[in-house]
Amino acid sequence: METGPDTGQTESSATKLSEEEVKEIEEEDNITPLSEKYPEPGRYLKLGEPIGQDPNGVVYIGWHQRKQSEVAIIIIQHQKKQQEIEKEVGILQIVSGHRNIVDFYGAFYHKASSKHGGLWIATELCTGATVEELIATKRTLGERWIAYICKNVITGLNHLEEKNIIHHDIKPEHIVISSSGEVKIGEFCFATIGGRSASTSGTMAYMAPEVLAHFAQNSGEYDHKADIWSLGIAAIQMAEGHLPFRRLPKQKLIQRITTGPIPSLSSRGNWSDEFRFFISECLQRDPGRRPSARQLLTHPFIAELRGERGVQRNIAQHLHRGTRH
Repeated sequence: METGPDTGQTESSATKLSEEEVKEIEEEDNITPLSEKYPEPGRYLKLGEPIGQDPNGVVYIGWHQRKQSEVAIIIIQHQKKQQEIEKEVGILQIVSGHRNIVDFYGAFYHKASSKHGGLWIATELCTGATVEELIATKRTLGERWIAYICKNVITGLNHLEEKNIIHHDIKPEHIVISSSGEVKIGEFCFATIGGRSASTSGTMAYMAPEVLAHFAQNSGEYDHKADIWSLGIAAIQMAEGHLPFRRLPKQKLIQRITTGPIPSLSSRGNWSDEFRFFISECLQRDPGRRPSARQLLTHPFIAELRGERGVQRNIAQHLHRGTRH
């Protein structure tokens, strides 16, 4: 698999949705019953055994009959949760198809009254681990592993920016590594459509200063560069095995991120100048000085990474060893 940056330069800007188009979609969604909007899953999916629990419902392994491949299927039965996930379905339809985004294979509605009735969401089945789980097995990731993961996440964020999507919750738990070592962004439940947002959804420890300023003052908007700050915090966590500002109460955490010293790598770590510079660029408090995803793809820490296939193979081997114990 090609692991170089995919900046999507050939894609048309027409894929972006205007605010008027978003409103039209939302109005239509509120009118049409889900059972009429989405097809019955029987022609497309075969349901297998349950493999886990999602906040929205039970997760099953399944078989996509047209793609002839295994998929993950979440069955959402609670009506309010079905309505809440509608926006996420629309966003998944926009961003799916990129190698650094967990693939979306469709939404379906099963009218049966059994435990399998309700809204079915079919996505790519990722059998590896999240970066959070990877950190738990190694405590600290090597610099080349971090560069490889960050490069792929940045490529995915560049794709989101081109599609006019802000993720709002980039963190190790939402960065998935497949069993073959591919890196993908998942969990779009807080994502928004549009170049700017006033949302305060997400995980506070990873929120950019401009997001927390809005949280505290309920004013102003911000753009996709908030996701870059979140990646910088995640990179520190990959390097040191823990978040900056651990165990701070909510108000002190907001104050520390918005006005306190900017997080950085520990001086005790044997990290390269390029990595430290990368962290400092991601964590520019002024979003006007913070680079975009496209700009970060040219940063020396990312652009000068060599032997990506070897790094991918090493991560895959590590995950494989973990599944055998």
